[in-house]
Amino acid sequence: MNLLISAGEASGDLHGARLLSALRAARPDLSAFGMGGARLESAGLERIAKSESVAVVGFSEVFEKLPQLARALRTLSTEARRRRPDAAVLIDFPDFHGLLSKRLRRDRVPIVYYVSPQVWAWRPWRARRIAERARRIITLFPFEAEIYRRLGADAVCAGHPLVEDVREGLAAPAPLPPKTRRRLVLLPGSRSAEIERHWEILSEAAARIARRMDLDVVAVRAPWLPEKLYAGASERGITLVSTGLHPLLASADLAFVTSGTATLEAALCGSPMVVVYRTSRVSHQIARSLITVRWISLVNIVAGEEIVPELIQSDCTVERLEREGESLLSSPSRLDAMKAGLARVAAELGPPGASARAADYVLSAIKPPLRMTSDVYRVAR
Repeated sequence: MNLLISAGEASGDLHGARLLSALRAARPDLSAFGMGGARLESAGLERIAKSESVAVVGFSEVFEKLPQLARALRTLSTEARRRRPDAAVLIDFPDFHGLLSKRLRRDRVPIVYYVSPQVWAWRPWRARRIAERARRIITLFPFEAEIYRRLGADAVCAGHPLVEDVREGLAAPAPLPPKTRRRLVLLPGSRSAEIERHWEILSEAAARIARRMDLDVVAVRAPWLPEKLYAGASERGITLVSTGLHPLLASADLAFVTSGTATLEAALCGSPMVVVYRTSRVSHQIARSLITVRWISLVNIVAGEEIVPELIQSDCTVERLEREGESLLSSPSRLDAMKAGLARVAAELGPPGASARAADYVLSAIKPPLRMTSDVYRVAR
């Protein structure tokens, strides 16, 4: 069996690598080519296009990448016609894969979509297009699968791979000794642009609160980013670490978290949080005109209510974050209510083993299943 697998961002590369490893465990004869990053390549993907060259952050940044995007699209579609894969597995990256899926469908390549784009948040018409083109859609959240089922698609929920990651992460050694004071954990982001927009705000707000409330403040540095982006950490009494994210979150009395997958990791660790996010003015203006959901954080979206406070764009200031953080730390009842809400969100993410279930769903969509796990996780609502 030969598959085309395409992922265009770091998160898609990670999900794709896990999926490919599970696919090859089930079908040792399976080979794959396509677009991805270093993780997918390590899992066995023959990279004919590199996701690092096409990944973008925000709307305004897309224009800078147009030549690379066009080149990758041409390469993948040409090789698909030449190699005739049994199927194509497209992982998130919706606009690019919308164009690629149109070409693949024309060339009669079966399409399996893994990790749905956020059709529930903006441009919902994309859901119908995906439902029409994909033989099967595999989602991370139960409510996403239901959206596609209502459109007549074959949609299944595999659950979120983070569940297993966090379970393994919590078993790892903690990067710091047991705390002797209450702890505030900072997650300013995983990209340099995010650090540049968030670090000064998070670190200064945390330092101010820590001085008044005698807190232990720890910031998690993305290992691939230089320490110079986290200027002033030691002067503000902030410990900077690059490992042990999950044990740290589990030990946190509160966390300041940049919106993204990290909010789900904090939820799985039971860490109360304030979610923050700033982006370029152009990207924010475009997003405001397109996004239809009330919240930006995945925690609140999955819950369908405001579990954690959000400070977005102009609301994300040192003063606002300082007030919100101190208010929460001064209110045990608010923190307990937040923890209960986070436990409900964690339950929505399913049991461990999401990548193995997703692999089963891919294989059974292409050909009759040769192996199916006994703990298949389907949530129909």
